[in-house]
Amino acid sequence: MTETMNRRRSWMILPAHKPAEVMRFQEFKPDVAVLDLEYSVPPRYKELARSSLKDLVKSLGASQAEVFVRVDRDTRWADVGAAVQRGIKGIIFPGPEESAEVAELGELISAKEKERGVDPGTTELVLMLESAKGFWNASELAAASARVTTLGVGRIDLTMRLGPVPQEEFRLYRFLMTRLLVAARMLAKQPLGALWRPGSRGGVASREMTMKAAREGRLLGFTGCLCATPEQVASINQGFTSA
Repeated sequence: MTETMNRRRSWMILPAHKPAEVMRFQEFKPDVAVLDLEYSVPPRYKELARSSLKDLVKSLGASQAEVFVRVDRDTRWADVGAAVQRGIKGIIFPGPEESAEVAELGELISAKEKERGVDPGTTELVLMLESAKGFWNASELAAASARVTTLGVGRIDLTMRLGPVPQEEFRLYRFLMTRLLVAARMLAKQPLGALWRPGSRGGVASREMTMKAAREGRLLGFTGCLCATPEQVASINQGFTSA
């Protein structure tokens, strides 16, 4: 488990409807390539993104990175239906709040594994918590399916739901991150999260702010995080590598 965790520091988000942009990810050497069906894909390109997954996975076959697919919560059934296939290591599910949601998604993945000839039980689930209810139910969500290997902090949506915090005031986020971390450690899941300070712009932060957030996240006990720009990858890898 520890070896796997250490390999998954940088999770680089790649818009699945832009194959050329996806293939450039190898220049930046992230640990995990995240083919995105959520925020980086405009609604009019969602179907194109789903239909592109099979060819993208084949193209990424020789890369060193593990490949995950981030689904959209609102269209997760169609997204998971397109995503489960050979070459996909797992599914990133944003915003779960109830254990039944996780269990149902796990059952759908099982059906698709059988249909597509994927080894049963090998497709992982990563849960990105994005609401007060999700964080409160962290341990129940993590235990809802044996597929869950990772719990993460969905900072952008969490901020929108809870509201921005005053500058230098970070106790609420520390509390929520600690709650997730305890659940992850208790259940042997990888914790994903960085300590993004107010004003840092999180997933599109500068190299310097990304390095600081990753280092502080590592000191808290987290082992990696998602990033939205290729320039962040090296900072995340360095920040989550013990000195």
